Amino acid sequence: MSKTTQLLIAVLAILGGIYLVERLTSKTSTTETVSPFAGLDTSSINRVQVNFGGEIVIERSGDRWMITSPLDFPAAPGQISMLLARIASDPSASVVADNLTDSSAYGLGGEAGFASFSDADGRKIAMRIGNLTPDFNGCYIELMGEKKILQLSTNIRMLVAQSLTNWRDKRMFRFNLSEIESVDFALGDTLYHFIPSDSVWEVNGTDVPATNARDIVESLLGSTALGFIDSSVSPSTVILDYGVTLTNREHLTGQIFKSAGSEVAFGQLCLSNSADNQVYTVSSTLPAGILRGLRELQKNYLTKVSS
Repeated sequence: MSKTTQLLIAVLAILGGIYLVERLTSKTSTTETVSPFAGLDTSSINRVQVNFGGEIVIERSGDRWMITSPLDFPAAPGQISMLLARIASDPSASVVADNLTDSSAYGLGGEAGFASFSDADGRKIAMRIGNLTPDFNGCYIELMGEKKILQLSTNIRMLVAQSLTNWRDKRMFRFNLSEIESVDFALGDTLYHFIPSDSVWEVNGTDVPATNARDIVESLLGSTALGFIDSSVSPSTVILDYGVTLTNREHLTGQIFKSAGSEVAFGQLCLSNSADNQVYTVSSTLPAGILRGLRELQKNYLTKVSS
């Protein structure tokens, strides 16, 4: 190959590279970007609606969020907070298609998910939500009323496509230790009556170190549910009964028990709560911790006094 030919090839390669860079730069510079949540004040959002195989409606009630459909139940505050924080970051979106003919390729066909956000001023932003982007950092959306497919720069799908169980608040007790007047545990015919104070708690009329007694009570009140049973369920074995009286004179009762299996899986561990008439499924570590604490309390403090 002559030097002239080599020089010509080199010149063509350089010109081709310049053309490619110019094309890419031109394409990038003209890419249309939008801000789907621009101007939306997340502090004023009072209604969230999602549908990924079943409609779920969550509404603000005072300083709390409540699921209002398909059932009435407190919403998980952490789940709502993460979603609102993601929206508050005002994520941008780029247009990847100017029409919806290729919507199925982006997961925006007839089975696409849906989410809408409404605020106190009556503003509403609604969108269909499709697949995740290849890097999993974003997702494809279609704003309702628009005919463009957008690539959202954040993965909002992960937050809105949660199951009803994940949207529900898994706290089983919604009061603080300071609101308690007394707590009772009953194991068969044996009753443990706890009365709290600052430094020493009274259990069955005996003073015991606050830490020992408080750990037992907090193991019950601070635990969270694994799931929910929204139908009737009968116990096959009652592990323990409990009762809590609050300083406002409200009284609630319940049991930790194994299910009989006619309505749910046989032997499933459950906790009932009369405050909301709800039955929760719980971990086996919950009653195990309470029973262990009561045995140690009986051995180290209560037995010594009675002997």
